Amino acid sequence: MQAEGRRKQALSGTLCAFFLFVALLLPQAAWAVQQHGGAEGLVSHQIGHLLFIFGMFFLLYRLHISVQSGPGWREFKLFVWLIICWNFLTFYGHWHREFIDPAKLLTMNGKTTGFMISGPMDLLFYFSRLDHLLLVPAFLFLLMALTRWRKTA
Repeated sequence: MQAEGRRKQALSGTLCAFFLFVALLLPQAAWAVQQHGGAEGLVSHQIGHLLFIFGMFFLLYRLHISVQSGPGWREFKLFVWLIICWNFLTFYGHWHREFIDPAKLLTMNGKTTGFMISGPMDLLFYFSRLDHLLLVPAFLFLLMALTRWRKTA
């Protein structure tokens, strides 16, 4: 019975290795930024951001109730707050994108290469496109929290 289980596990590992090998040999273009199809795509995406925001607030609430303290928890809470801010900023950016005058977008060879800022709302929209300014520090705080937790474990 155990031999049969080992054979199945070996076959499973072999199949995984085969598919990984095939995937590495036949790469395709992977686009990091994609437009959502129609209004329903944007609405469902925005609902995802709202659920993410509510989930992060619930996590903060649970951390507050359970009074988590010690090494790493402060960094983790900063991570959660930055993720919440990122979600709000990104939610706004997706929404505002629907109202941007196409003449403000500078294109070259069919690709958007720039954006003309003519007021504070344009500046806020432009900042919403620079979401990595919140995400990179957020994940650095997460890394710091995980490192401190690992050292204390």
